[in-house]
Amino acid sequence: MREKIAYQVRPFSQQYLSEVVNLLNAAQAAINGKPMTTKEELQAELNYPGFNPQTDIRLYFDEEERLVGYAEFWDRGRPHVRLFGFGAVHPQDWGRGVGTMIVEWFEQRAQDSLPLAPADAQVVMHSSVMARNERAKRLYERQGYQHIRTFYRMRIDFDLPPQEPLLPAGIQLRRIQDENDLRLGILADHDSFKDHWGFVQEGEDFESFYHRMSYYLQNDPFVDLKNSFLAMDGEEVAGVCFNSVGTVEDARQGWVNILGVRRPWRKRGLGLALLLTSFNTFYSLGLTSAGLGVDSANLTGALRLYEQAGMQVEEEFHTYEKELRSGRSLFNRG
Repeated sequence: MREKIAYQVRPFSQQYLSEVVNLLNAAQAAINGKPMTTKEELQAELNYPGFNPQTDIRLYFDEEERLVGYAEFWDRGRPHVRLFGFGAVHPQDWGRGVGTMIVEWFEQRAQDSLPLAPADAQVVMHSSVMARNERAKRLYERQGYQHIRTFYRMRIDFDLPPQEPLLPAGIQLRRIQDENDLRLGILADHDSFKDHWGFVQEGEDFESFYHRMSYYLQNDPFVDLKNSFLAMDGEEVAGVCFNSVGTVEDARQGWVNILGVRRPWRKRGLGLALLLTSFNTFYSLGLTSAGLGVDSANLTGALRLYEQAGMQVEEEFHTYEKELRSGRSLFNRG
């Protein structure tokens, strides 16, 4: 049995940024051999609207002042019913109880959000882990969490030029060029995902959503708006594809961050056209692959669409849930 260690728990301080990045990259590399983040990407995340590193991050140090654990708590605002926790432990310290401390802190921190939710609403804590991370899955299950949803990371390698897109009649694609285009794209994103699993009813208004998303899209170091696309039907936005050129794991990989088609324009091939347009753009830029994330049970058929475009599942992620307070569910379960 390993010796019991007295860990110190502290809020985030900017002086630890590099150490946090090193820990996160070591933790993920021990599972799948790939890095997780960069200093620039993490800094943009810590400045996200509504996120307070002083209250929403905890750092765990051993007796030698070595950073061994990292935890983030996310409450994305009204109606405060879907809360999120993310944590990582340095591989050298697996099995020493740090992960349990992190998950317990998620629930302690969540107590501040419970009074903000409608009195009759269910409040849950969600956290996602790689399916191959058996240690983390066992931890969540011991702490009373249940696996409720599976997501895939999909990939296509450009061994050959991508398929050519075929646009539906009356639809034109254009690159995002200015603030007005960005607003149209975020509108399409918001409207496209209203009927997806996890969408919170009675949630934030569009202006708050726009503020959050515009920050992310303009500050993430990999997002490339000039290589992202709007699908227009006359003056109406029908769909959007927000892309990144390069990823943390591979500078020569394109990434489809958000692909959404508004309901009136579905079942006409627009999603596939946006996806293939993005693939061809990546290919023309000299990128050698593309990836994206998708809900494995997506009701709009996104998984089939991505497979049709030649993508395959590269990684599987499990979302775990624990009910913190019972009540009526305010987010989509379908």
